[in-house]
Amino acid sequence: MSFFRKKPEELLMREVIKLAQAAAGETKVVAQGGGGGVETRWRGASRILRSMASWIPGLGSPRKDLNTNERNMLVARSRDAMRNHLIARAAIMRIRTNVVGTGLVCRAQVDYEVLGIDEARAEQLNAQLDRLWSLYADDARECDAEATLNHYQLQALVLVSAMVGGDVFIATPDEERPGCIFSTRLQLIETDRVCNPANGLDNARLVEGVEFNELGAPIRYHVCSGYPNELERGVTIKWESLQVFGPVTGRRRVMHVMADKERPGQKRGAPYLAPVLEPLQKLERYSSAELMAAVISAMFTVFIEKSEGFDDGKMTLAALAQGGDGYSTDDASGSDDIQLGEGAIVDLGKGEKANIANPARPNAQFDPFFVSVVKQIGAALEVPFEELLLHYNTSYSAARAAMLQAWRFYSLRRWWLTCDFCQPSRELIIDEAVARGLIDLPGYSDPAKRKAYCMALWIGPARGAIDELKEANAAGKRIDIGISNETLETAAMTGEPWQQVYRQRVREVTQRRNDGLYTLPKGATPEAEPAKPEEE
Repeated sequence: MSFFRKKPEELLMREVIKLAQAAAGETKVVAQGGGGGVETRWRGASRILRSMASWIPGLGSPRKDLNTNERNMLVARSRDAMRNHLIARAAIMRIRTNVVGTGLVCRAQVDYEVLGIDEARAEQLNAQLDRLWSLYADDARECDAEATLNHYQLQALVLVSAMVGGDVFIATPDEERPGCIFSTRLQLIETDRVCNPANGLDNARLVEGVEFNELGAPIRYHVCSGYPNELERGVTIKWESLQVFGPVTGRRRVMHVMADKERPGQKRGAPYLAPVLEPLQKLERYSSAELMAAVISAMFTVFIEKSEGFDDGKMTLAALAQGGDGYSTDDASGSDDIQLGEGAIVDLGKGEKANIANPARPNAQFDPFFVSVVKQIGAALEVPFEELLLHYNTSYSAARAAMLQAWRFYSLRRWWLTCDFCQPSRELIIDEAVARGLIDLPGYSDPAKRKAYCMALWIGPARGAIDELKEANAAGKRIDIGISNETLETAAMTGEPWQQVYRQRVREVTQRRNDGLYTLPKGATPEAEPAKPEEE
C-alpha cells in the first residue's frame, strides 16, 4: 500500500534518475534533497536539473562539430550579415581599418650575427631587400594575379575574406608579364571553391578539400575551377590539386589564412561572426522595426470617424480629396483615398470627427536595450562596444581602457595576418629575387641562413591616442627606466620604423645647422652648439 501513497511526481523523478544513471554508467546516486544535490559531482554535467535537462550537446571531432552543411550555412549568413546588418559590417570594417588600414609595411631586419657579417653590411642588405620588396608590393601587376590590387590592398581583402568566410586560400601561380620584374603572383581563392573533388564525401585523409598526411599536415588543396553551387552555361566544372609545399625545396606554395583555429585537427575555419549570428539577426529585426515605427509616427496620420448624425448631402472630406462637387463620389481613377496636405485646414462634414493615431514613438527604451545587446556582442567579438559603435561618451580613463583593450585584439589579428600571409609571400619574393640574380645572398640555400635573411619587421598604422601629450610623456618615461626602446615606441606612436625617422631627423637637423636656423637645446653650452642667430 505504500506504493500508492507516493506522489506521482516522486515516482517520475525516481524513474528519471534511474534512466540518467543507466545512460551515464553511474552506480551511485547522490541524494536529492533541499541542499541542492544532484546526481553528478558537477552541476554542469547534470541531466536532472531543469536548467540543464534540455542542454545535451553532442561530443564530436572537429570535423563533426563543424561539418560541411553547417559551415556553408554559417558562411552564407555571415556574408548576408556583412551586406545588410549594420553592427556586423561595423565589426568587420573596424577590424580591417585598425589591423591593416593603409597596409602593413615591411622593414628588413637581417640577423647579421647568424650570417657572420657586420652591422654596416646588414644595413646595406636591409636597404636592398626593402627596395626589392617595394618593387613587388607597390605594383598591382607584379603581385596580384588579377592585376587589380597591390600587396597592401590584398592584405585588407585577405583579412576581410578570412573573417567573413572563415578562411581564404592564396595560391602563388608563376606567370610572366611584359614589363614586370617578378613572375610570382598572388591569387586569392574564396572558401567556397576549396572542396572535395566532384563534391564527394570526406574520408580519413580528406576534409572539405584539404588533403593531409598521417600527422595532420596539409599536403594538397583541391580547388574547383568555379563555384560548385553556380553552374554556368558552357563552363565545365573541374577540380585542380594544388601542392601546399614544394616537393624539392619545401617552400610553401599555397597559403591558408583562417579566421581562427580553435581545436587541434581543425582543417577549415568558422566565420568570425558565427557565435553572434543569432543575436545579430534579432537585433537587426528589432532595430528595423523601431525605425519603421518612428517613420510611421512622423507621418501625421488621421482617421475619420463618422457618427450616426452623418449628413450624406453635405460635402465630405472624401469628396474634397477627390476634387468633386461634394455630392458625387464617382472617380475615374476609382480611388477613395483621403490625403492631408501640408498645413491644410479642412472643414469636416456633419457627423465626421478626426482621430489622430499616436503610436508613441520613438521608444525611450530602445537605446538602452540596443546598447546592452551590443555590449554582449562586442564581448564575444573581443571588441568593446565603445569601439564597435565609435561612441566614446564616458570618461577619459574608460575611453582609453576601451581603446587599449581593442588594440590588444587588433595586435593579435595583425600578428596572425603577418604570420599566415605577409611574411610567407615576402619569402617567396626573396626566393625569386635570389634565383633571378637580383640580389646576392651568400649561403641562401642553407635553411638557417635563409631565415636570417628573411627576417623582417611588419609595421602597421599607429595605435593613436586620446591625449598625445600624455602618451608621449609615458613613452619617454618607459624609455628612461629601461622597459622599452625608441624602436618600439616609434613604431607604436607613428607607425614608422625608428631607423627611417632617425635618418630623416639627422638630415633635418643638419640642414638647420647649415642654414643657421638651429635652436640651442636646453642645457647646452655655446661652445658645444652653435649660437642661435639674432632676430632682425
